[in-house]
Amino acid sequence: MTLACFSEIMVTQKSKGSTRLEKIESLVNWNRIDYRLKKILARSGMGPTGYPPQTLFKALILQNLYGLSDPMLEEMLYDRMSFRRFCGLSLNSNIPDETTVCRFRGALKDHTDKLFSLVMTDLASQGITLKAGAIVDATVIQSAVKDPCGGEVNALDPEAGWTKKGGHFYHGYKAHVSCDTQGIIKGVMVTGANVHDGNVLGQLLDGSESEVYADKAYGSKKNRKLLEENGIKDRLMYKKTAKKGKQPNWQIQLNKLWSRTRNGVERIFGHWKSIMGVTRCRYIGGDKVQAHMDLLALTYNLMRATKLKPQLTTG
Repeated sequence: MTLACFSEIMVTQKSKGSTRLEKIESLVNWNRIDYRLKKILARSGMGPTGYPPQTLFKALILQNLYGLSDPMLEEMLYDRMSFRRFCGLSLNSNIPDETTVCRFRGALKDHTDKLFSLVMTDLASQGITLKAGAIVDATVIQSAVKDPCGGEVNALDPEAGWTKKGGHFYHGYKAHVSCDTQGIIKGVMVTGANVHDGNVLGQLLDGSESEVYADKAYGSKKNRKLLEENGIKDRLMYKKTAKKGKQPNWQIQLNKLWSRTRNGVERIFGHWKSIMGVTRCRYIGGDKVQAHMDLLALTYNLMRATKLKPQLTTG
């Protein structure tokens, strides 16, 4: 047996069971993804990458799944056989360097929402469908640049904004997320951190919701009217108003009841920040941060789907 043949066998050999990456691979119609990626690259003017678009896209999934920087992703592709197998790279294949990965991600900008939709369609075909109830919330992500003086705009990242949370001021962006009650992300929208959570509720709804859960920041008259006009059950938590004095007990009890479901979105943010490494923005500019969040949400949904459908096998 030649060394080249041995290399191919080692990379294509699968585990006895079904690893997480093997489960993820079985969830997606990669030929359709590859077709869409080729169309995106043809219009981007990026030129030849030297690698199949599917390989580079899978590398981005690995990057978000494990919270890796571009240099660390390159290193892990050299080091980990499971990464090579997932990306279709043999032991003697050239590995895409960090510059190639960065340029490829840049070419996907403004198209990541379409890729997200394709993956969601694939999940639906596997029987993982969205629940009618939706949970909406936002999380602050610090800017990649050094914080400017309080309240000022940083010329390097002018789309980032300031907000106050937990008694501390943060400079960066907000990722506004809508998910269903089983923890599958429906969509994500990026704004400056200065944009109030409640102002983007309508932009996160797609019309399929039967009920919407959200914290007190969303409980404005405008948002309640929006839900009523669209026939959506209002599960927005109530906040105490100083003018009315003591908060009615019925509001307190509803808040407790609804918070059990609403807290589901906090698990997404917790996983993003503790496992997927989203402690601050990796990129500068709202469009690049949006692309990152779309890819992050796409990857999270694939990971979540492997748990919702544990009977997946590699076949």
